[in-house]
Amino acid sequence: MLSAARAARRALLLDEAAHEFRRNGVAGADLVRIAQSVGLTRSSLYNYGSDRTDLARQCYLHLLDPLDQDLGRAAEEGGSGLDAVLAFLAAARDRDHTHAIIAAELEALPDEGRREISTRQHAAFETLAALIARGIADGSVRSCDPGIAARTIWGMIAWAPLGDIWARRAERDGPGRLSVELPAIVESGVGTGRAPETIEAAAIESWSALAPPPPTDRAGEIVTSASALFNARGVEGVSLDDIAANLGATKGLVYHHFGSKADLVAACLERAFALYRRLLDRAEEHATGVERSRAGLALNVQAQLDPMGPMSLSAASYHKLGVEQQQRFSAMTSALLDRSIAMMELGNADGTLRPFEAEPTALASAGTFNFVARWLPRDRVLSPRFVAFEVSNLFLHGLRAG
Repeated sequence: MLSAARAARRALLLDEAAHEFRRNGVAGADLVRIAQSVGLTRSSLYNYGSDRTDLARQCYLHLLDPLDQDLGRAAEEGGSGLDAVLAFLAAARDRDHTHAIIAAELEALPDEGRREISTRQHAAFETLAALIARGIADGSVRSCDPGIAARTIWGMIAWAPLGDIWARRAERDGPGRLSVELPAIVESGVGTGRAPETIEAAAIESWSALAPPPPTDRAGEIVTSASALFNARGVEGVSLDDIAANLGATKGLVYHHFGSKADLVAACLERAFALYRRLLDRAEEHATGVERSRAGLALNVQAQLDPMGPMSLSAASYHKLGVEQQQRFSAMTSALLDRSIAMMELGNADGTLRPFEAEPTALASAGTFNFVARWLPRDRVLSPRFVAFEVSNLFLHGLRAG
Protein backbone atom coordinates (compact mmCIF):
# COMPACT_ATOMS: atom_id res chain seq x y z
CA MET A 1 0.00 0.00 0.00
CA LEU A 2 2.82 2.37 0.88
CA SER A 3 4.46 1.66 -2.46
CA ALA A 4 1.21 2.38 -4.32
CA ALA A 5 0.77 5.61 -2.37
CA ARG A 6 4.31 6.68 -3.16
CA ALA A 7 3.79 5.90 -6.85
CA ALA A 8 0.61 7.99 -6.87
CA ARG A 9 2.43 10.87 -5.13
CA ARG A 10 5.26 10.65 -7.67
CA ALA A 11 2.81 10.75 -10.60
CA LEU A 12 1.07 13.79 -9.13
CA LEU A 13 4.43 15.45 -8.48
CA LEU A 14 5.55 14.90 -12.07
CA ASP A 15 2.28 16.29 -13.42
CA GLU A 16 2.69 19.43 -11.31
CA ALA A 17 6.37 19.74 -12.22
CA ALA A 18 5.53 19.45 -15.93
CA HIS A 19 3.10 22.35 -15.67
CA GLU A 20 5.68 24.42 -13.80
CA PHE A 21 8.26 23.69 -16.51
CA ARG A 22 5.67 24.72 -19.08
CA ARG A 23 5.09 28.04 -17.32
CA ASN A 24 8.69 28.94 -16.49
CA GLY A 25 11.05 26.57 -18.29
CA VAL A 26 13.37 24.02 -16.70
CA ALA A 27 15.95 26.59 -15.59
CA GLY A 28 13.37 29.01 -14.18
CA ALA A 29 11.07 26.51 -12.47
CA ASP A 30 10.17 27.17 -8.84
CA LEU A 31 10.97 23.93 -7.00
CA VAL A 32 9.36 25.15 -3.78
CA ARG A 33 6.09 25.75 -5.66
CA ILE A 34 6.28 22.25 -7.16
CA ALA A 35 6.89 20.67 -3.76
CA GLN A 36 4.13 22.62 -2.02
CA SER A 37 1.59 21.78 -4.74
CA VAL A 38 1.71 18.11 -3.65
CA GLY A 39 2.23 18.66 0.07
CA LEU A 40 6.00 18.19 0.16
CA THR A 41 8.79 20.30 1.57
CA ARG A 42 11.67 21.46 -0.62
CA SER A 43 13.99 18.95 1.06
CA SER A 44 11.58 16.03 0.70
CA LEU A 45 11.28 16.80 -3.01
CA TYR A 46 14.76 15.31 -3.42
CA ASN A 47 13.39 11.91 -2.41
CA TYR A 48 11.84 11.91 -5.89
CA GLY A 49 14.65 13.45 -7.93
CA SER A 50 18.26 14.46 -7.47
CA ASP A 51 17.83 17.96 -8.94
CA ARG A 52 15.65 19.99 -11.31
CA THR A 53 17.15 18.41 -14.41
CA ASP A 54 16.49 14.91 -13.09
CA LEU A 55 12.93 15.99 -12.36
CA ALA A 56 12.64 17.28 -15.94
CA ARG A 57 13.98 13.97 -17.26
CA GLN A 58 11.42 12.04 -15.23
CA CYS A 59 8.62 14.37 -16.38
CA TYR A 60 9.49 13.78 -20.00
CA LEU A 61 9.43 10.00 -19.58
CA HIS A 62 6.25 10.20 -17.47
CA LEU A 63 4.46 12.10 -20.24
CA LEU A 64 5.98 10.11 -23.10
CA ASP A 65 5.16 6.66 -21.67
CA PRO A 66 1.41 6.84 -22.44
CA LEU A 67 2.13 8.08 -25.96
CA ASP A 68 4.43 5.10 -26.46
CA GLN A 69 1.63 2.86 -25.22
CA ASP A 70 -0.79 4.51 -27.65
CA LEU A 71 1.65 3.81 -30.48
CA GLY A 72 2.06 0.20 -29.40
CA ARG A 73 -1.68 -0.42 -29.26
CA ALA A 74 -2.20 1.25 -32.64
CA ALA A 75 0.49 -0.97 -34.18
CA GLU A 76 -1.14 -4.12 -32.78
CA GLU A 77 -4.66 -3.34 -33.94
CA GLY A 78 -5.93 -4.72 -37.23
CA GLY A 79 -6.61 -2.57 -40.22
CA SER A 80 -4.43 -0.60 -42.57
CA GLY A 81 -1.35 1.42 -41.77
CA LEU A 82 -3.38 4.60 -42.16
CA ASP A 83 -5.96 3.23 -39.73
CA ALA A 84 -3.16 2.63 -37.22
CA VAL A 85 -1.80 6.19 -37.56
CA LEU A 86 -5.27 7.67 -37.10
CA ALA A 87 -5.91 5.37 -34.11
CA PHE A 88 -2.73 6.71 -32.49
CA LEU A 89 -3.81 10.31 -33.07
CA ALA A 90 -7.26 9.59 -31.64
CA ALA A 91 -5.74 8.02 -28.52
CA ALA A 92 -3.20 10.83 -28.15
CA ARG A 93 -5.84 13.55 -28.47
CA ASP A 94 -6.41 13.95 -24.73
CA ARG A 95 -2.80 13.44 -23.65
CA ASP A 96 -0.67 16.11 -22.03
CA HIS A 97 1.99 17.06 -24.58
CA THR A 98 4.03 19.23 -22.22
CA HIS A 99 6.85 16.72 -22.76
CA ALA A 100 7.58 18.65 -25.96
CA ILE A 101 8.74 21.65 -23.97
CA ILE A 102 11.16 19.51 -22.00
CA ALA A 103 12.32 17.79 -25.19
CA ALA A 104 13.11 21.20 -26.66
CA GLU A 105 15.37 21.90 -23.67
CA LEU A 106 17.39 18.67 -23.79
CA GLU A 107 20.66 20.58 -23.70
CA ALA A 108 19.84 21.75 -20.17
CA LEU A 109 20.09 18.13 -18.99
CA PRO A 110 23.23 16.16 -18.14
CA ASP A 111 24.65 14.00 -20.92
CA GLU A 112 23.15 10.73 -19.71
CA GLY A 113 19.64 12.13 -19.36
CA ARG A 114 19.90 13.89 -22.70
CA ARG A 115 20.93 10.68 -24.45
CA GLU A 116 18.15 8.71 -22.75
CA ILE A 117 15.44 11.15 -23.79
CA SER A 118 16.81 11.60 -27.31
CA THR A 119 16.88 7.82 -27.76
CA ARG A 120 13.30 7.47 -26.55
CA GLN A 121 12.16 10.34 -28.76
CA HIS A 122 13.71 8.90 -31.90
CA ALA A 123 12.38 5.42 -31.08
CA ALA A 124 8.88 6.90 -31.01
CA PHE A 125 9.51 8.59 -34.36
CA GLU A 126 10.62 5.30 -35.87
CA THR A 127 7.59 3.43 -34.52
CA LEU A 128 5.29 6.00 -36.10
CA ALA A 129 7.34 5.88 -39.32
CA ALA A 130 6.89 2.10 -39.38
CA LEU A 131 3.11 2.53 -39.26
CA ILE A 132 3.29 4.94 -42.19
CA ALA A 133 5.53 2.53 -44.12
CA ARG A 134 2.99 -0.22 -43.40
CA GLY A 135 0.34 1.98 -44.96
CA ILE A 136 2.46 2.55 -48.07
CA ALA A 137 2.89 -1.23 -48.39
CA ASP A 138 -0.83 -1.99 -47.99
CA GLY A 139 -1.91 0.87 -50.28
CA SER A 140 -3.67 3.02 -47.70
CA VAL A 141 -0.93 5.68 -47.61
CA ARG A 142 0.40 7.52 -50.66
CA SER A 143 4.09 7.38 -51.52
CA CYS A 144 6.06 9.57 -49.11
CA ASP A 145 9.11 9.56 -46.87
CA PRO A 146 7.90 7.83 -43.66
CA GLY A 147 10.67 9.28 -41.47
CA ILE A 148 9.92 12.89 -42.45
CA ALA A 149 6.16 12.31 -42.25
CA ALA A 150 6.42 10.84 -38.74
CA ARG A 151 8.47 13.76 -37.46
CA THR A 152 6.14 16.26 -39.09
CA ILE A 153 3.12 14.67 -37.40
CA TRP A 154 4.93 14.64 -34.06
CA GLY A 155 5.89 18.28 -34.56
CA MET A 156 2.24 19.26 -35.00
CA ILE A 157 1.34 17.38 -31.81
CA ALA A 158 4.24 18.94 -29.91
CA TRP A 159 3.64 22.52 -31.03
CA ALA A 160 0.43 22.91 -28.99
CA PRO A 161 2.05 23.75 -25.62
CA LEU A 162 4.71 25.92 -27.27
CA GLY A 163 2.11 27.75 -29.33
CA ASP A 164 0.21 28.39 -26.12
CA ILE A 165 3.31 30.02 -24.62
CA TRP A 166 4.25 32.14 -27.62
CA ALA A 167 0.87 33.20 -29.03
CA ARG A 168 -1.03 33.15 -25.73
CA ARG A 169 -4.16 32.08 -27.55
CA ALA A 170 -3.83 28.35 -28.33
CA GLU A 171 -5.22 25.22 -26.69
CA ARG A 172 -7.53 26.93 -24.19
CA ASP A 173 -10.49 24.59 -24.52
CA GLY A 174 -9.73 21.25 -22.86
CA PRO A 175 -8.15 18.85 -25.36
CA GLY A 176 -7.92 21.74 -27.79
CA ARG A 177 -9.15 22.58 -31.24
CA LEU A 178 -5.76 21.67 -32.71
CA SER A 179 -6.20 18.10 -31.44
CA VAL A 180 -9.63 18.00 -33.09
CA GLU A 181 -8.32 19.19 -36.46
CA LEU A 182 -5.11 17.13 -36.46
CA PRO A 183 -6.48 13.71 -37.53
CA ALA A 184 -8.18 15.27 -40.55
CA ILE A 185 -4.96 17.13 -41.47
CA VAL A 186 -2.91 13.93 -41.25
CA GLU A 187 -5.45 11.86 -43.13
CA SER A 188 -6.40 14.19 -45.99
CA GLY A 189 -4.50 17.45 -45.57
CA VAL A 190 -6.02 20.89 -45.89
CA GLY A 191 -5.86 21.17 -49.69
CA THR A 192 -8.51 20.14 -52.19
CA GLY A 193 -6.21 18.80 -54.94
CA ARG A 194 -3.94 15.79 -55.26
CA ALA A 195 -0.42 15.77 -53.90
CA PRO A 196 2.18 16.66 -56.55
CA GLU A 197 4.68 13.86 -57.14
CA THR A 198 7.83 15.90 -57.71
CA ILE A 199 9.53 18.97 -56.29
CA GLU A 200 9.22 20.64 -59.70
CA ALA A 201 5.48 19.94 -59.90
CA ALA A 202 5.06 21.44 -56.43
CA ALA A 203 7.06 24.52 -57.49
CA ILE A 204 9.13 24.42 -54.30
CA GLU A 205 10.99 27.72 -54.21
CA SER A 206 14.53 27.79 -52.84
CA TRP A 207 15.06 29.71 -49.61
CA SER A 208 18.48 30.88 -50.84
CA ALA A 209 16.96 33.85 -52.67
CA LEU A 210 15.57 35.17 -49.37
CA ALA A 211 18.40 34.11 -47.06
CA PRO A 212 20.10 37.06 -45.36
CA PRO A 213 23.61 38.02 -46.48
CA PRO A 214 26.45 37.49 -44.01
CA PRO A 215 26.51 40.30 -41.43
CA THR A 216 29.04 43.08 -41.94
CA ASP A 217 29.15 44.31 -38.33
CA ARG A 218 30.37 42.63 -35.17
CA ALA A 219 27.02 42.74 -33.38
CA GLY A 220 25.37 41.10 -36.39
CA GLU A 221 28.04 38.39 -36.42
CA ILE A 222 27.38 37.67 -32.77
CA VAL A 223 23.61 37.41 -33.30
CA THR A 224 23.97 35.17 -36.36
CA SER A 225 26.46 32.88 -34.63
CA ALA A 226 24.40 32.74 -31.43
CA SER A 227 21.21 31.93 -33.37
CA ALA A 228 22.88 28.94 -35.01
CA LEU A 229 24.29 27.69 -31.71
CA PHE A 230 20.96 28.13 -29.90
CA ASN A 231 19.20 26.16 -32.65
CA ALA A 232 21.76 23.36 -32.50
CA ARG A 233 22.18 23.07 -28.74
CA GLY A 234 19.36 24.97 -27.09
CA VAL A 235 19.47 28.24 -25.18
CA GLU A 236 20.44 26.58 -21.91
CA GLY A 237 23.07 24.48 -23.65
CA VAL A 238 25.07 27.48 -24.93
CA SER A 239 27.08 29.90 -22.82
CA LEU A 240 28.43 33.31 -23.76
CA ASP A 241 31.88 31.71 -23.64
CA ASP A 242 30.70 29.21 -26.30
CA ILE A 243 29.44 32.02 -28.51
CA ALA A 244 32.67 33.99 -28.14
CA ALA A 245 34.79 30.92 -28.87
CA ASN A 246 32.74 30.18 -31.99
CA LEU A 247 33.66 33.66 -33.23
CA GLY A 248 37.29 33.41 -32.17
CA ALA A 249 36.69 36.32 -29.78
CA THR A 250 36.46 36.96 -26.05
CA LYS A 251 33.37 37.05 -23.86
CA GLY A 252 34.16 40.71 -23.28
CA LEU A 253 33.36 41.42 -26.93
CA VAL A 254 29.92 39.83 -26.50
CA TYR A 255 29.28 41.91 -23.37
CA HIS A 256 30.41 45.02 -25.25
CA HIS A 257 27.43 44.61 -27.58
CA PHE A 258 24.94 42.81 -25.32
CA GLY A 259 24.60 43.40 -21.61
CA SER A 260 23.40 39.90 -20.80
CA LYS A 261 22.51 36.55 -22.31
CA ALA A 262 18.85 37.57 -22.14
CA ASP A 263 19.63 40.66 -24.26
CA LEU A 264 21.38 38.46 -26.81
CA VAL A 265 18.45 36.02 -26.92
CA ALA A 266 16.12 38.97 -27.53
CA ALA A 267 18.34 40.20 -30.38
CA CYS A 268 18.32 36.72 -31.93
CA LEU A 269 14.54 36.67 -31.74
CA GLU A 270 14.31 40.14 -33.31
CA ARG A 271 16.31 38.80 -36.24
CA ALA A 272 14.18 35.65 -36.38
CA PHE A 273 10.87 37.50 -36.51
CA ALA A 274 12.21 39.82 -39.23
CA LEU A 275 13.02 36.71 -41.29
CA TYR A 276 9.65 35.11 -40.55
CA ARG A 277 7.93 38.27 -41.78
CA ARG A 278 10.07 38.25 -44.93
CA LEU A 279 9.04 34.65 -45.65
CA LEU A 280 5.37 35.49 -45.25
CA ASP A 281 5.79 38.54 -47.49
CA ARG A 282 7.08 36.22 -50.21
CA ALA A 283 4.33 33.66 -49.65
CA GLU A 284 1.67 36.36 -49.93
CA GLU A 285 2.87 37.23 -53.43
CA HIS A 286 1.18 34.03 -54.67
CA ALA A 287 -2.38 34.16 -55.93
CA THR A 288 -4.25 31.32 -54.24
CA GLY A 289 -4.56 30.10 -50.68
CA VAL A 290 -2.93 26.74 -51.39
CA GLU A 291 0.01 28.38 -53.21
CA ARG A 292 0.57 30.78 -50.34
CA SER A 293 0.34 28.01 -47.78
CA ARG A 294 2.79 25.78 -49.62
CA ALA A 295 5.26 28.63 -50.15
CA GLY A 296 5.10 29.65 -46.50
CA LEU A 297 5.65 26.09 -45.29
CA ALA A 298 8.38 25.24 -47.78
CA LEU A 299 10.36 28.42 -47.14
CA ASN A 300 10.10 28.07 -43.37
CA VAL A 301 11.27 24.44 -43.47
CA GLN A 302 14.31 25.35 -45.55
CA ALA A 303 15.07 28.36 -43.36
CA GLN A 304 15.12 26.18 -40.25
CA LEU A 305 17.56 23.79 -41.94
CA ASP A 306 20.00 26.62 -42.75
CA PRO A 307 22.53 27.55 -40.04
CA MET A 308 22.07 31.14 -41.23
CA GLY A 309 18.32 30.84 -40.77
CA PRO A 310 16.13 32.24 -37.98
CA MET A 311 16.28 31.14 -34.38
CA SER A 312 13.52 28.63 -33.69
CA LEU A 313 10.98 29.27 -30.94
CA SER A 314 11.43 27.35 -27.70
CA ALA A 315 10.21 27.56 -24.14
CA ALA A 316 13.73 28.29 -22.92
CA SER A 317 14.16 31.33 -25.18
CA TYR A 318 10.75 32.70 -24.18
CA HIS A 319 11.49 32.33 -20.49
CA LYS A 320 14.83 34.14 -20.88
CA LEU A 321 12.89 37.30 -21.74
CA GLY A 322 11.58 39.91 -19.34
CA VAL A 323 7.83 40.39 -18.95
CA GLU A 324 7.63 43.31 -21.38
CA GLN A 325 9.74 41.44 -23.94
CA GLN A 326 7.52 38.37 -23.57
CA GLN A 327 4.47 40.51 -24.27
CA ARG A 328 6.14 42.09 -27.27
CA PHE A 329 7.23 38.80 -28.86
CA SER A 330 3.85 37.23 -28.11
CA ALA A 331 2.26 40.11 -30.03
CA MET A 332 4.66 39.42 -32.92
CA THR A 333 3.74 35.73 -32.83
CA SER A 334 0.05 36.56 -32.91
CA ALA A 335 0.59 38.90 -35.86
CA LEU A 336 2.31 36.11 -37.81
CA LEU A 337 -0.46 33.71 -36.85
CA ASP A 338 -3.10 36.17 -38.08
CA ARG A 339 -1.35 36.39 -41.44
CA SER A 340 -1.22 32.59 -41.68
CA ILE A 341 -4.91 32.42 -40.81
CA ALA A 342 -5.66 34.96 -43.56
CA MET A 343 -3.83 32.81 -46.13
CA MET A 344 -5.89 29.80 -45.12
CA GLU A 345 -9.15 31.71 -45.15
CA LEU A 346 -8.27 32.85 -48.68
CA GLY A 347 -7.89 29.19 -49.63
CA ASN A 348 -11.25 28.37 -48.05
CA ALA A 349 -12.81 31.16 -50.12
CA ASP A 350 -11.12 30.33 -53.43
CA GLY A 351 -11.72 26.59 -53.09
CA THR A 352 -8.06 25.51 -53.05
CA LEU A 353 -8.27 24.58 -49.35
CA ARG A 354 -11.10 22.60 -47.78
CA PRO A 355 -13.28 24.08 -45.02
CA PHE A 356 -11.66 23.86 -41.58
CA GLU A 357 -11.17 25.97 -38.47
CA ALA A 358 -8.37 28.30 -39.49
CA GLU A 359 -6.73 29.25 -36.17
CA PRO A 360 -5.87 25.76 -34.86
CA THR A 361 -4.87 24.68 -38.36
CA ALA A 362 -2.53 27.65 -38.69
CA LEU A 363 -1.04 26.72 -35.32
CA ALA A 364 -0.49 23.17 -36.54
CA SER A 365 1.37 24.50 -39.57
CA ALA A 366 4.00 26.09 -37.29
CA GLY A 367 4.62 22.70 -35.73
CA THR A 368 5.60 21.25 -39.10
CA PHE A 369 8.83 23.27 -39.23
CA ASN A 370 9.71 24.46 -35.72
CA PHE A 371 11.38 21.16 -34.74
CA VAL A 372 12.47 19.93 -38.17
CA ALA A 373 16.19 20.72 -37.89
CA ARG A 374 16.49 18.86 -34.57
CA TRP A 375 14.35 15.87 -35.40
CA LEU A 376 15.34 14.79 -38.89
CA PRO A 377 16.74 11.25 -39.20
CA ARG A 378 20.30 11.43 -37.97
CA ASP A 379 21.68 8.84 -40.36
CA ARG A 380 20.54 10.51 -43.61
CA VAL A 381 21.65 13.55 -45.61
CA LEU A 382 18.53 15.18 -47.02
CA SER A 383 18.11 18.08 -49.43
CA PRO A 384 16.30 21.01 -47.74
CA ARG A 385 14.02 21.36 -50.78
CA PHE A 386 13.15 17.66 -50.57
CA VAL A 387 12.30 17.98 -46.88
CA ALA A 388 10.21 21.07 -47.67
CA PHE A 389 8.41 19.12 -50.42
CA GLU A 390 7.59 16.23 -48.08
CA VAL A 391 6.47 18.43 -45.20
CA SER A 392 4.26 20.66 -47.34
CA ASN A 393 2.74 17.63 -49.09
CA LEU A 394 1.79 16.09 -45.76
CA PHE A 395 0.17 19.26 -44.44
CA LEU A 396 -1.63 20.10 -47.66
CA HIS A 397 -2.57 16.60 -48.86
CA GLY A 398 -2.30 14.24 -45.91
CA LEU A 399 -1.30 10.59 -46.02
CA ARG A 400 -4.32 8.95 -47.63
CA ALA A 401 -3.62 7.32 -50.99
CA GLY A 402 -5.71 8.21 -54.02
